[in-house]
Amino acid sequence: MLLENLRAKVLHTARLLPKYGLVWMAGGTVCARDPETNHVVVTPSGLDYERLTPADMVVTDMEMNPCEDNFRPSVALELWIGFMRARPEVKAVVHTHSPYATAFSVVHQPIPVITETMADWFGGPVPVTRYLSVEDPEFPTLPVEVMGNGFAVLLGNHGPITVGQILEHALERAVTLEEAARTYSISKTIGVPVTLSAEQARASFDYYHNRYGQRRLS
Repeated sequence: MLLENLRAKVLHTARLLPKYGLVWMAGGTVCARDPETNHVVVTPSGLDYERLTPADMVVTDMEMNPCEDNFRPSVALELWIGFMRARPEVKAVVHTHSPYATAFSVVHQPIPVITETMADWFGGPVPVTRYLSVEDPEFPTLPVEVMGNGFAVLLGNHGPITVGQILEHALERAVTLEEAARTYSISKTIGVPVTLSAEQARASFDYYHNRYGQRRLS
């Protein structure tokens, strides 16, 4: 079986999505790229994660050619691969339907940087696209353009996408984004939210990724 370990990681991540309240039933997608083979592992379309095994994950190349006979991949595979083509450092994509972040996608409002934790993981606001059906010619490209060098984008009237160098980072960004959207929604009911400036957000991101936490002493 090709990429057995990566298949297991993709399935494990997919099973965590409903546990964090980010999807329900067969919703959402998890996708990861193996840097050695440049093959992609993605969850199959429309199936309950709890009933799947690592062997059920779909493996394709970067041109979406299947590497093994299996289930059909996520219907948006061209988009997931599009993020990885545009950003070679991106090796993981997570798509959810988390309710608060999706609510912002419904009103077509970006999510500003409202907490230090959000700044640590995103370094800037999370933008939103117009509504795009999967058959829209711009579906595979516009979200990639709108996200740019960021780490998340909201698909208009659909839900969030987060990316990372590894699956754990893409997942943590999905959880952090939903919590930020929920906190922002609550804060707007009790006052006027004070958001972080672009400079504050970038500084927090830089500190978290370059100077915070444990470092091995040489």
